[in-house]
Amino acid sequence: MLKERLTALLLVALAAYAGNAPGQDVDASLDVVAETNRSAERSQQKVDELSRETRILLEEYRSLRESSEYQQAYTRELEQLDAAQQAQIESLNRQIAQARITRQRILPLMRSMADALEKFVVLDLPFHQEERVAGVLQLKQRLDNPGLSVAARFRLLLEAYQLEQDYGSTVEAWRGALQRDGDELSVEYLRLGRAALYYQTLDRQRAAYWDTSQQGWVNLDESHQRSIAQAMRVARSQAAPELLELPLQMTGGAQ
Repeated sequence: MLKERLTALLLVALAAYAGNAPGQDVDASLDVVAETNRSAERSQQKVDELSRETRILLEEYRSLRESSEYQQAYTRELEQLDAAQQAQIESLNRQIAQARITRQRILPLMRSMADALEKFVVLDLPFHQEERVAGVLQLKQRLDNPGLSVAARFRLLLEAYQLEQDYGSTVEAWRGALQRDGDELSVEYLRLGRAALYYQTLDRQRAAYWDTSQQGWVNLDESHQRSIAQAMRVARSQAAPELLELPLQMTGGAQ
């Protein structure tokens, strides 16, 4: 644009001067015009070069600006992630502290529950008593085992309680030995949940029930022999369930 304007002006001046100047002046004027054109071209080249540099700088500015905005967004994301991680770490630390407190409280509680279970078994009806007491003693040893986690020890305790609870809803008959009055008898036992415990000699001549108030066996008369024998058959699934009359001790020792 600049070049075209300069060229036009010089041509106009040259035309006006050509009618009055001698021939050598015309050559000088042409040299001036040529030099002016070259100068205009150099100026235009500088303008173009500056324009290219401006575009390059503008592109670099835009790139840096976009990079800066991305970096700021990435920094904000990292800050949010760090804040979330710090909150999670604080929560885990609180849980660890709470777990330590729970551990300090639950271990004595489990030992107390094991002691209570042992007393219950000793005072309960004397069925499978030796193995039940042995099971509780083994449980107490395992509760003191530092190699077991608190959860594993608590599970063992709950299993022991569940086993004892299940006895209250089952009926069972089995053969075993009995020491009574200095004699060792071979008898059949009958357990009705935890409500009653009976035995009957193998010859069906003697029978007795366990009196919790006296903590001893009380003999039954012969009228109950057949009912107890039939109840044992039902408990072994050798006979269909039926309604039977059996002596049952009530609270306070009454029948």
